[in-house]
Amino acid sequence: MAKILQSLMVATALALPLSVMTAKSVLAEALGFNIINKTRTNITQFYTNPTGIDSWGEDILGIDILRPGESALITIRDSQNVCTYDIKAVFDDGEESIKYKVNLCTLENFTFND
Repeated sequence: MAKILQSLMVATALALPLSVMTAKSVLAEALGFNIINKTRTNITQFYTNPTGIDSWGEDILGIDILRPGESALITIRDSQNVCTYDIKAVFDDGEESIKYKVNLCTLENFTFND
């Protein structure tokens, strides 16, 4: 029984640095996810910011718009080494949708609904 516990402790000790390295490698890479517009209104502007920063920065969509039913791949390369971001969409009717503390390291799709 003692040998089994010792083997388990060694396996856990070896796996721990691997999980830390994996988390750091995710943070070092660009963050990518899809935004999906399931509203009845065009998304005319889209912003992301690491949670806790007060300014939104530049509109990621630029001159593009995201029509109802469309999706777009968003890639963030800001070297912030964080996963938690606030995201903001502005619609052509002036309405805004802001979501706080979104984990972009695990996010694949983010859908805007009416």
